[in-house]
Amino acid sequence: MAASHMALGGAAWVVVTKLGGAAPELSAAGMGMAVLGALLPDIDHPGSAVGRRLWMISRPLSMLIGHRGLTHSLLAVLAGVAALVLVAPSSDLAVFVAPLAVGYLSHLAADALTPSGVPLLWPAKRRFGIALCSTGGPAEMLTVAAWLALAAWLAGPEALGIG
Repeated sequence: MAASHMALGGAAWVVVTKLGGAAPELSAAGMGMAVLGALLPDIDHPGSAVGRRLWMISRPLSMLIGHRGLTHSLLAVLAGVAALVLVAPSSDLAVFVAPLAVGYLSHLAADALTPSGVPLLWPAKRRFGIALCSTGGPAEMLTVAAWLALAAWLAGPEALGIG
């Protein structure tokens, strides 16, 4: 569910920014990267929001590793962060690493709430999860709503345009 992942990625970035102490200030660019990061794990599914747009990557990846494989692991997060830091170690692009990683991790955490879980330690086959909610079900909507409420509360009224 792209909308849920996008909302959770943005909410996670607000929470990390507000509670992280040393985290950077909220910005539109950081929020955009967190939302993008929240969609990226599903590049292994050609029918996903990101998979439809990047089909030239998604289709071969899906055939090679299937859905919820490598892209849903901590190895993917570490490799992605390492690649970004290597490509842009001191440039302005480096400021996007944290929100992208937070968004990506929010996706993994959300998928870990489903019965399918996620293979955090891929290539090991073990899946991690707690089967709290089904994709698209009422528990998913409540989880997303709770995270959005927490993010809105932490951001404060001025961030919502009502302060």
